[in-house]
Amino acid sequence: MAQPYLAARTLEEVLEHLDRQGEALRLLAGGTDVMIDLRTTRLKGNADPPTLLDVSEIPELKEIRVEADRLLLGAAVTFHSLEHDPLLKERVPLLAAAAAQMGSVQVRRLATLGGNVGTASPAGDGITPLTALEAQVKIVSKGNSRTVALTDLITGPGRTGLAANELIHSFSFTLPEAPARCFFSKIMRRQAVAIARMNLAVQAALEPSGRIRSARIAAGAVFPSPRRLPEVEEMLIGRLPEEKLFQECGRRAVEAMRAVSGRRPSMDYKEPALERLTAWGLKQACREKNVNNQL
Repeated sequence: MAQPYLAARTLEEVLEHLDRQGEALRLLAGGTDVMIDLRTTRLKGNADPPTLLDVSEIPELKEIRVEADRLLLGAAVTFHSLEHDPLLKERVPLLAAAAAQMGSVQVRRLATLGGNVGTASPAGDGITPLTALEAQVKIVSKGNSRTVALTDLITGPGRTGLAANELIHSFSFTLPEAPARCFFSKIMRRQAVAIARMNLAVQAALEPSGRIRSARIAAGAVFPSPRRLPEVEEMLIGRLPEEKLFQECGRRAVEAMRAVSGRRPSMDYKEPALERLTAWGLKQACREKNVNNQL
């Protein structure tokens, strides 16, 4: 059976299609998740495939620009662009570092930030740094738009608050203080092209005295939906960065995970992993020469 396909050239055209037949459409940008799902559906002999609506060539969905003190990223911006864009590498190295660790080179050239968020995987490599950066999401439909926090958009594993006639338009967040101190890394079953079993994003700033002025920390694949670790962030403010503090923060991160996610069989692995990853990530973010390392 042939795959029904539509290619839109303007945002207005996309919204018109979604308004008329949103329930019967599947958005296509990079396609790195969509094509796998379609293949699985066919192999299972399930219902007729949905019509693909290609939004990959909509210019305004591919923009990267600064508005006042905020950075705006279109939903169809690829991970390759996030990894290599000069503005991001200079002002938001956290997001550039996360993009560089996402999938393979081939996947990064196609996969989009909007698709990564729309899939709503707890281990999404774009979702965790966006959570740490307190990203807002602009959502549009025919004749309407709304803006919500990323943490409110994703309601659970594989679930978002998007209606059938809505489209993720863009993401925005306040540009971090410069020079940025950050860290992103993930734990996988193998060293490349694997879904993260856990990831961690840290965005921090130090006072001239060396004390920690601000900290934003988010962990992926340890909570059902995106979540910062305010319990850990509060421990850091006004303190000198030192090994003992970071180890305490690792233990506090584990307590936060237990409180939200409960005690499950996977916790035998996740508890020591999160404790060590948190301590390591904070140490790397706060050290004198800040470099994004991958475990």
